[in-house]
Amino acid sequence: LAQGPAGARAKARPLEAASRSVGRTFTRAMPSSVEAREIPVIGDSLVIVGNGLLDEIPSRLRQAGMSPGFFVVVSDRTVFGHYGQRLLGAFEREASAAVAAGGRAPKVLKYEIEPGEPSKNRNVKAAIEDFMLEHRCTRDTIVVALGGGVVGDLSGFLAATYMRGVPVVQIPTSVMAMVDSSVGGKTAINVPAGKNLVGAFHQPRFIFADMMLLKTLHRREVVEGLAESIKMGVIRDKGLFELMEKEFEKMMALDPSVAADVIYESIRHKADVVAIDPHEKGLRATLNYGHTIGHAIEGLMSPELLHGECVAIGCVLEADLAHRLGKLPAEAVTRIRKCFEAYGLPVQMPKLPDGKGLPELMAKMAVDKKNAGGAIRCTIITGVGTSIDNPQPVPQDIMEAVLQDALAAAAGEPEAKRAKH
Repeated sequence: LAQGPAGARAKARPLEAASRSVGRTFTRAMPSSVEAREIPVIGDSLVIVGNGLLDEIPSRLRQAGMSPGFFVVVSDRTVFGHYGQRLLGAFEREASAAVAAGGRAPKVLKYEIEPGEPSKNRNVKAAIEDFMLEHRCTRDTIVVALGGGVVGDLSGFLAATYMRGVPVVQIPTSVMAMVDSSVGGKTAINVPAGKNLVGAFHQPRFIFADMMLLKTLHRREVVEGLAESIKMGVIRDKGLFELMEKEFEKMMALDPSVAADVIYESIRHKADVVAIDPHEKGLRATLNYGHTIGHAIEGLMSPELLHGECVAIGCVLEADLAHRLGKLPAEAVTRIRKCFEAYGLPVQMPKLPDGKGLPELMAKMAVDKKNAGGAIRCTIITGVGTSIDNPQPVPQDIMEAVLQDALAAAAGEPEAKRAKH
């Protein structure tokens, strides 16, 4: 096994596995001892949702026809410490079985990065590419992303560009990655101008959503991911929202009686939208509800606030925006805010760093990917479970009023004074 710089390097050991393609189907495509549900996305991209999938992944890949010369497992130190050796052990067992059957054993390489958003940058991506080139990885390579959103986004972009594109398999280990970022092929790195501004669309061949991998998460990490499920309920599924509204205690505990269905439905909705609009030309951009303002806040507040926490604030403020535009009743704004609050998520603008305020927030939003014609565009919700199909241009004065009032509230200004802004 060869390792990246986060672990001591050793000579690469051959391991066997394999890969090809499973058609879009709702039925189980390969034998398994684990009960799992499948969600087709687009083309041959497939999500497999179940409990205890991790140890079966190499076998499932081989049975799907995937037999590359190299597997490159990218993970971060923390996640690899929990699950990395188990995954490598599963590759070794599959290697023995494949060789015994007369097959070949690809090499498995491991590269660990430091945990956290700062690792999602050009330099880390280049370092992994150099590592792969050093080990003579050719186009006959599959990248395996074992981790949360940072690992998934970085690995996906790496796979999209290495040798002009190699397959990627996603194994999300956070709620956020499982219900959102691992599905749909959006890959990216961060740059000084903002989050996710350099990247590519590159559909993962498989996404293995193993619910057992969520058990090591802290409560804060669980709820920040659930912000994306609440978001999905707000824009597309009133029933999903109502379930999360009612069962917040069970959801925060990841009670299997509720959590499995919420995560499955969240993924299914994302897959449905991706199938219609794979390159985010219209409908798919509505999945960025809460992200226009949320990304701006995150750009100023990370790592103090997590992505999902910034999205929760963004969802509440963009609900206020929709209300001011005459599209959303006031009682719906209150209901949405209370649902996020029930999960312990922040719903108010934080106190920004010294010297940062409205101009900096507006500057961050000015480079949002949904913008067109110089106008900031947002997903406009019209009720709990409904939204306009495409992001809409927002008058700058109304956006500024929403943010100015939120900043004033964060500074402790009385409401009467805020109304004068």
